[in-house]
Amino acid sequence: MQPVEVQTDVPWMPRPNRVRLILDEQLPPRHLTTSAFALAFDKRRLLMTRLVKRGWGLPGGHIEPGESPEVAVCREVREETGCTLGALRLLGYQHLSVLCAPPAGYRYPYPDSYQLFYLAEVSVAHEFHPTAEAIDRQFFGADELERLPWLREHRRLYQSAISSPLAASMAIRMDGVADSAL
Repeated sequence: MQPVEVQTDVPWMPRPNRVRLILDEQLPPRHLTTSAFALAFDKRRLLMTRLVKRGWGLPGGHIEPGESPEVAVCREVREETGCTLGALRLLGYQHLSVLCAPPAGYRYPYPDSYQLFYLAEVSVAHEFHPTAEAIDRQFFGADELERLPWLREHRRLYQSAISSPLAASMAIRMDGVADSAL
């Protein structure tokens, strides 16, 4: 599968590195998959969480030992936002490659690992309770997303989500944000 986007030397990984966004409904190797995130919509609005360490971003996180990616993403979304997800559909993944020796204490598969992205609808938005990790949650429409750094960094992923046949089948297809920055 061809990547739709390639980034190099992202700041949250050992450098040098390469991150490739792959849109594919097939899971990458499970033993190399570390985390799962949700592009979860309530009609035309994207669910975002505001984390203490990263600011606004997609809800999701690490897959615990013995946990499936689907269970992990549902658990993480619930913990970080108070929301319950409906049906999940795999949208794609990031293929993360560390292009140097692993740093001391590096705890992820080396040199390659994967982060999954699921498309989902929010089935229930329970009351939000801030935690030590997640301090807010909001649903953002396309215009509101334009103000967030997350969209500038992940525009291709977002555009792919809202224009995918999966979105249409889940009744979350919507007018996207401008393609000008793609």
